[in-house]
Amino acid sequence: MATAETLHAHGKTTVQSAAQAAEALKPFAGHFASVIFALGFIGSGLLAIPVLAGSGSVGMAGLLGKTWGFSRSVRKAPVFYGLVALGTVGGTALSLLHVNPIKLLILVAVINGVAAAPFLVVVMGVSSDKRLMGDYVNGKAAKFLGWATAALMGAAAIALFATGGVSF
Repeated sequence: MATAETLHAHGKTTVQSAAQAAEALKPFAGHFASVIFALGFIGSGLLAIPVLAGSGSVGMAGLLGKTWGFSRSVRKAPVFYGLVALGTVGGTALSLLHVNPIKLLILVAVINGVAAAPFLVVVMGVSSDKRLMGDYVNGKAAKFLGWATAALMGAAAIALFATGGVSF
């Protein structure tokens, strides 16, 4: 957050590399800027890799009707672990092929943002159905917040495309 705020304040809105982002921390952290940025980058990567590889693999394995989860052994969930490995190797390959990680992060964020509204509509439809959920159906506040969030995400996706979207 500090890096993004500092970059924007100095008119730098087209970051092409991690080095440029680290440079923005110099007014805040001095000559330790690169070290601070590297530690944050490595730390967030260590947190994100298993979450991203795992969550995508859970979704895909579930869609395929296969057993999933890190609590299961490789023998009990081979498709899940294969997908985790494929995601990890795919990410590594993109890095080795010198794909711009900043542009890739923006692309993935845009895809997730656009996909969020339809998924929220499905979740709200299911969670608001008394026949499906029984006693666990959404209350009034959850319904209001859920549908408001779905509408906001839908409006944001429409605005993205109406304004020309994100340029790469």
